[in-house]
Amino acid sequence: MRYLLSTAILIILLCYNTAYSDSRDTDPEINLALGKPVQYTPLPNYELTAKNNTDSTDLTDGVLSDQPRGHLWFDSKCVGWSYANRCNLALDLGEVYPIDEVAIRIQGGSPQAGICTPVWMESLVSDDGHTYRLAGEYSTFREGDESSFGVPKYEGKAWVHRFRFRNLRTRARFVGLRMYMTGLTVADELYIFRGDHDPQTCDLDALSATDFSVNSPQIYFHKPYLCFTTNVNTPNPIGLIVPPKAQAQDVMVTLDLPRGTRLIDGGMGDAHVSDIKGQEVDDGAFTRYRFAANAEKSTNHWGRIFIGGNWRDKQTGQLRYFVRYASGKATPIISVPLHAIQVQPTPQPKKIVAGFGWYSLPGVKSWPDGLDSLRKLGINTVSSFVHWMKDDDEHLWSFWDQCAKRGFRRLNIDSTFHRIRKADEIYCQFEEGKYGSKLCPSYRGIYYQRELQRVADQCARAKPDYLFCDIEIWGWRGPVDAQKCTRCKADFKASGLETWEKWKLQKGYEMWTDVVKSVRHAVKEAGGPEIEFGVYDWRAGKAYQFTWPFDRLYPEYLQSSQVSTYTPLYPYHISLIEDECREDRSNLPKADVIPWITPGNAGTFSGERFRYALLECFANGARGVNFWSNRVWDAELMAAYARVIRDIAPVEDLIISGKLLEGAEIESPGRISGVVSGDEMLVLVADYLRAGPTELDIKLPVKSRCVVIDLDTREKVGDISDDKWLTIPLQTERVRLLHVSPKMHAR
Repeated sequence: MRYLLSTAILIILLCYNTAYSDSRDTDPEINLALGKPVQYTPLPNYELTAKNNTDSTDLTDGVLSDQPRGHLWFDSKCVGWSYANRCNLALDLGEVYPIDEVAIRIQGGSPQAGICTPVWMESLVSDDGHTYRLAGEYSTFREGDESSFGVPKYEGKAWVHRFRFRNLRTRARFVGLRMYMTGLTVADELYIFRGDHDPQTCDLDALSATDFSVNSPQIYFHKPYLCFTTNVNTPNPIGLIVPPKAQAQDVMVTLDLPRGTRLIDGGMGDAHVSDIKGQEVDDGAFTRYRFAANAEKSTNHWGRIFIGGNWRDKQTGQLRYFVRYASGKATPIISVPLHAIQVQPTPQPKKIVAGFGWYSLPGVKSWPDGLDSLRKLGINTVSSFVHWMKDDDEHLWSFWDQCAKRGFRRLNIDSTFHRIRKADEIYCQFEEGKYGSKLCPSYRGIYYQRELQRVADQCARAKPDYLFCDIEIWGWRGPVDAQKCTRCKADFKASGLETWEKWKLQKGYEMWTDVVKSVRHAVKEAGGPEIEFGVYDWRAGKAYQFTWPFDRLYPEYLQSSQVSTYTPLYPYHISLIEDECREDRSNLPKADVIPWITPGNAGTFSGERFRYALLECFANGARGVNFWSNRVWDAELMAAYARVIRDIAPVEDLIISGKLLEGAEIESPGRISGVVSGDEMLVLVADYLRAGPTELDIKLPVKSRCVVIDLDTREKVGDISDDKWLTIPLQTERVRLLHVSPKMHAR
């Protein structure tokens, strides 16, 4: 009954939120935002919505988007942020008003995976434009907020939702919104509704002071809390936002860590922990570190800090920070929850590809006890952009060799064909001596040959185990200029192929096989290993950009299918990761799926959700995971990754040799997936929506009586037989990873 009641309440909220629109929206006496310019820090950066240079007024012009299907990201009347992380918006109302509500309409639904509403939002108020106070907050990290704000379900279809901070009963002349963005965040209107109360009766001092500003630099953590691992060194990134056109300035960042914790390494800006001596303050309750650094431009990785300590697992406390500017002014002291995580002993897999993707080699080299830390986390692969490794940087090359000597596999990541020298001849050639702006697919001239040699030479020196490339030279429609190109038309005629579609696939086949043959020859001559090749988003059964024919290239010239599903932000995205991995695995004869996801660049998320996404990859036949990029990896995510590695390491042979599990049943609303090899199964049972009971019944196509073991707790769940249901109790995390095997062979 309680489920029916909560569903009814949610439907009412959804209807009210999405349909709510009346004369208040366009009445300047009530909607105080109308006509007011919006100040942004940093500026919106999405090209399609920035057309006409009207972003400063697009949110307050009273005009909603009329884009068909609700796709706001195509509409110049909207404002968009692409991979923007934290952003601040502020309006000056001209005088102090009573404020009842602050609201903003934002694109959601994930019609494309990274198009999401913000991870969290804060509405802020100020009398003077300097000290802003927190009036309201929405956060995906807090249970129940999506329901209370009436956020529709994410189902892969576009919708626009009005997030409403209501019944504020406060006052302000200046109103701010602070948001943490996703892969693409787009809004079309912002509202500030005047209240009918006396503003002088509002006590702003009762609201928490913040460091919000659109005039001064601010640092930020990527989540509402910070974690550190007690028994292995792991980083936490720090971001910086700087007002547009602001000159670089020196700032002093003061960071206070609570008793029992300390800074091990890292820094902010150009200041490093090694140059700083911590001092105890507040009778030893905190250790204070001061970083004198230069704030130059907005970035999501202004610094990284490694925190250590003797806290017990799951112990919590508070760290503090504030920033003092060159003018002498300072932000309020900001407190951030701090959580301790103890990483359980984690073996390095022997066959699974377990690395941190784009986490660069210099980053690992500067990591305190870096290789030991990776080993403790179960990581077996280190990455490098060999293109950026200077020939004379002997320290970095020596470290690269040390990684191999310590038993780590090595991955070279390269943007092949993007680095061809920009010369007129490399582009599609048009009539009257004109040319295009994209690489010509039939060009095979000197700069093409030099590009092949570049990749081959770098791999010959680096001798990597893997070469994974990122090739996005034409956009999703492929080389659309080819049919207008005089060189391509001549090549098409000479090819004898029936259609342009077949010709494009032939050109892609030629280009990639040229790369592989060149690399293989050079690496063999240098005495290197046999390299495994893969390319971002090249998938089994598909032709990326209508040009790269995976099925023709696999397995001789490609050894893995690398689907991209970037964000595990919502249950829909986690389910999408499952579906995409499963689709790729079903199109391959073996477990040659290595998907790409993100550790938070398209919107940050908890370690819990990250773990779910990783488990879905492995439970649906992936033999590794790639990650873009390196900038927002934090201690919580690394601990979650280590936990997954610990869980799957005992069954990696099953994952590698297994086929997708078919014929399994689960009680709704649960999800079930897995792989099977002989008499063994790896089964993932989940209820990501937290919509059902605390247990789920499953039925598995087993041939004989089998024992079911939880791979995370190592505890027996029960026995299961053919055509018999087994009840799986769900933990608070709502997921169980199970190993199923005949009783006589149970581990």
